[in-house]
Amino acid sequence: MQRAKTSYFCLSRPMAAWGIRMKKRWQTVLSVLLYIFIVACALDFNIFLLIDLRLIFLTLVGTLLLTLPYYEGKISRRELLYIFGRKSIDTGFIQTFLLLFARLQNEAGYSRLLSDIALCFRPLLYGFCLFLLLAERLETQSTKNPDGTGLSGVQADTADLDTIQASENETSTPQYSAQKKIGVQEFAMTYALTRRETEITQLIIQGKSNAMIAGELFISETTVKKHVSNIFEKTGVSRREELMVRVQAEESI
Repeated sequence: MQRAKTSYFCLSRPMAAWGIRMKKRWQTVLSVLLYIFIVACALDFNIFLLIDLRLIFLTLVGTLLLTLPYYEGKISRRELLYIFGRKSIDTGFIQTFLLLFARLQNEAGYSRLLSDIALCFRPLLYGFCLFLLLAERLETQSTKNPDGTGLSGVQADTADLDTIQASENETSTPQYSAQKKIGVQEFAMTYALTRRETEITQLIIQGKSNAMIAGELFISETTVKKHVSNIFEKTGVSRREELMVRVQAEESI
């Protein structure tokens, strides 16, 4: 009976967290749509002009095509949606440029030129809404161990947000970033790290988790774990904290 209760809580907590994330994303999208409706009413323009099923379809197709190069067999659904959402913004820009180019090359005349140009910007709105809906932020925690838990073995939901924010503010200055980058490069040369391993080491020093690194480099979390394992093997460390200490020691030499 006790085991059944434990299993229930282990399953219910991730489901509850997923439900909260989905609720927040839908609330964000609905807030944007509500704001668009308010602006449309205030400026007295036809809000239905923003809807074009053909352009929405082309935005989805373009986003899918731009996402395909990043697809790997072991990529998680969460990572795939994150990349899809990010690429929807790129698709919106590309499609808007092509629509503007096609309209300016059209010999239909200039009587409706400005209104047609305004309509060409609709894919940007579609891409932005897709991004808000799908691109769940992978930045769930400031610092994690390779197993996905924090330094104290707890998840990010129970982390001290004030401490995390203070750490981010401290490490976000240009001087700090430049100093760390130079230190990591020297560290990489010492231990013969590859370019990708150097990039991942830099992100680890910044306190990013495997999921965050995967989202930033557009690779799967499995690939990140392989690189982290190689970094640990080359440098002779077994934890991220040890890697940070090793890099700091290299900087002080």
